[in-house]
Amino acid sequence: MIVCVNEGEKELVIKRSRFIAISRHIDTRDDVKPIIDALKAEHPDARHVCYGYIADEKGDDFGYDDNGEPTGTAGKPIYSALAASEARKTCIAVVRYFGGIKLGAGGLTRAYRQSAADLIAEVGVSRAEKRTVCEICCTNDAYKRVNAVLRGLSGTTEQIRYESNVTVTAVLPTENATELIKTLDGLKADYKIIGERYAAV
Repeated sequence: MIVCVNEGEKELVIKRSRFIAISRHIDTRDDVKPIIDALKAEHPDARHVCYGYIADEKGDDFGYDDNGEPTGTAGKPIYSALAASEARKTCIAVVRYFGGIKLGAGGLTRAYRQSAADLIAEVGVSRAEKRTVCEICCTNDAYKRVNAVLRGLSGTTEQIRYESNVTVTAVLPTENATELIKTLDGLKADYKIIGERYAAV
């Protein structure tokens, strides 16, 4: 179980500069670049899009970027606000529209940290647990049993295809995956583990 910052957006205005903080869930550090690229495309007139993230469960895989602001005045303060919340698997970006008044290094550092902290305070955090995603293929008769066991293990189905057999994408708490696999083996159902991800509980 981990804590993630809920997704959302909050704007802070300091001396006519707009700081728009945005939170997004991530599964790995590879998710960060597409998020930042999308924000830059969405805000083409912004002077900077700075960010900080924590991509793993323990808080060891983290990073930040000042995106042209003076070194240490943007990305690191955003990251420090995120780390203080003890959240994981989260990226916070702050889009800055320059208002014409320079804030100085200290002012920038405070503004970026406050922007991220205010966002976290407003949107809050949620607990998330690790989920296993698997694809199951079985007969129609076997699927009735599979579905009953899946529900009993707090699992859900995301996609179902009815053809000669039933193919379903199932998501369930990782600690229950072994029990589901035992059932599938007993029913001679085909399955493959697609991967893992975190989901709010």
